[in-house]
Amino acid sequence: MESQYHQFGSSDSSSAHEEPKILSQTGNIFMSFGFNQVISSYTAIKRWSLFVGMKRIVIFVLYGLLVLLLLILLMVTGIKCTTLVQIGHNLVNQNVSILIIIGTCAEGWVSYQSHCYLLATTSVTWSKAEDLCKAHGGHLLVLNNVEELDYISKIIPVRHNYWIGLVERQHEGQWSWVDGTDLRSTPMFWDKGQPDDWDYRENGEDCGQLHGSERRKRKLLNDAECTQSYRYICEKRA
Repeated sequence: MESQYHQFGSSDSSSAHEEPKILSQTGNIFMSFGFNQVISSYTAIKRWSLFVGMKRIVIFVLYGLLVLLLLILLMVTGIKCTTLVQIGHNLVNQNVSILIIIGTCAEGWVSYQSHCYLLATTSVTWSKAEDLCKAHGGHLLVLNNVEELDYISKIIPVRHNYWIGLVERQHEGQWSWVDGTDLRSTPMFWDKGQPDDWDYRENGEDCGQLHGSERRKRKLLNDAECTQSYRYICEKRA
């Protein structure tokens, strides 16, 4: 009986010793699981931070390349900021709402379809204007098509007359372009009643010009006395 008692007591004691051990192991498992979760979360956060950091670096690099390309473009095309500001100011004064492209033209010139144009602000005679244009490596404006005429009409001041490369050199009524372009291949938008070769003028009216107007519209042609002084438009290849 006593031995049985001892066996029973021994069994209870063993169970009592094993129970804390099981609880301890269970706690270790939960602690281990929680630690692994923390490690996993930390790793995920670290990876996300690295991703965000790399994304920002890529964006900064792309912006840098874009700025560099723009600077190279400005240098290649020869765009001068001062010229753009000056032209923009003139356009605002004239209520013109189009973009003038400088392109590969020299400072003070504007570009349109591989041609450069100089809009003179001084007034001279027709022959003097042609000489000045030749000195720039070009000639007075030759209007090859209606699109060119419309472009010029949009960028010059409204009220001024401008000498162009249209002249009556030899015979009355036989107009020609200074660069030899066939007159029959170009549009001729004479103003109403022009050319009239006004008899009041001693030397007649043998030089062509773009007629000034009161409002912005397509410019029309007028014949004028060549010795009169007007503004002029030079043209040359870009």
